[in-house]
Amino acid sequence: MKFKCLKNDIVNIVQYANSFTTSKNISTILQNLYIEAEGNEITIKSTNLQTAFTGRFEAEIEQTGTTTIPAKKFAEILKELPDGSIIDAEFTGSKFIIKSGKSKFTLSTLPPEHFPTISDITPEYFIRLKSEELKKMLEKIQFCISNDHSKLEYTGGHFKVFGNKLELSAADFQKIGITESTFEEEFSDEFTINIPKKTITELIKLLDLDEFVSIETDRKQAIFNIGNITIFTKLIEKYISSLNKLFNIEYKVSVRLPKERILDSVKRVSTLTSDITHAAVFSFNHNQLDIYSLETEYGQGYESVDGIEYENEPMDIILNTKHVIDVLNHIDTEYFIIKLVGRKNPVLIFPDEDWYRYLLTPISIERKL
Repeated sequence: MKFKCLKNDIVNIVQYANSFTTSKNISTILQNLYIEAEGNEITIKSTNLQTAFTGRFEAEIEQTGTTTIPAKKFAEILKELPDGSIIDAEFTGSKFIIKSGKSKFTLSTLPPEHFPTISDITPEYFIRLKSEELKKMLEKIQFCISNDHSKLEYTGGHFKVFGNKLELSAADFQKIGITESTFEEEFSDEFTINIPKKTITELIKLLDLDEFVSIETDRKQAIFNIGNITIFTKLIEKYISSLNKLFNIEYKVSVRLPKERILDSVKRVSTLTSDITHAAVFSFNHNQLDIYSLETEYGQGYESVDGIEYENEPMDIILNTKHVIDVLNHIDTEYFIIKLVGRKNPVLIFPDEDWYRYLLTPISIERKL
């Protein structure tokens, strides 16, 4: 194998591929990149067995071939070379040699036949949509995905296609996020898949690379095609049922609040909340919202926000301030709506534009009067 390319053509592909390799405590081959030179194209692959990356770019190929090289070290070398550098790469049969200007690097290799084969899938479902649209939706629900692997269905983002709608949702026992998008044409089939959090994190990084993304799935695996990049992922074959129904309960109270004022107040009060519960009381009463922490060993924080439109019966609800801050940080509008039923019922929060919504579970703590 022997080829020549520009640093700018290869460096990003290698950095993206590096994100799909594994840590040192597993198989060495999974820490390597698979490189293939064929025709006028270089193909770079990486995998951690759960997800896989394939990227392609054009290069001047003098000799075809394949090998595998350490992903992290190759990425570090490319990063340090000057932008615009011309890179000459050659596989000699045992070593991978990189030359650029007066620099020369030699990397060890492993046989390419040891590199895992990425599973083929027979797609049952296919959709194509704008990358920007999917990225916005994923960013709105990503932080709601649970890190607790005792219940696998909560460790991914639910991707539901029905009619001319796409619905993404995620939950972690204490907060739920849901977002919807409507398309001009109806999709041919309805389906639901549960995409692992790690895959969603990597997709968000890659979706800026092309205007459109296509998705193929057999509901056990999925492939995302973004320009010259293909992402493969195994799917979570468990689902949280009826997440959407939780948003359709009847709320007694609806209040429109200024986002930045509330966010700043919650941040200040949160400095004196419990390190375990992060709990604060949100007390609605006569056009005023009082926010105060439950007294801890450190003391107590209190803020009052007046001038809000609240004319219902007084209502107190205890919420996790970290979750409130997370939700408000993902709201883009100047004002947001909060809907309430009672102090033991979930709280609905959404922006002035109603294409994404959040539910927060209140904290049950008996306060001393």
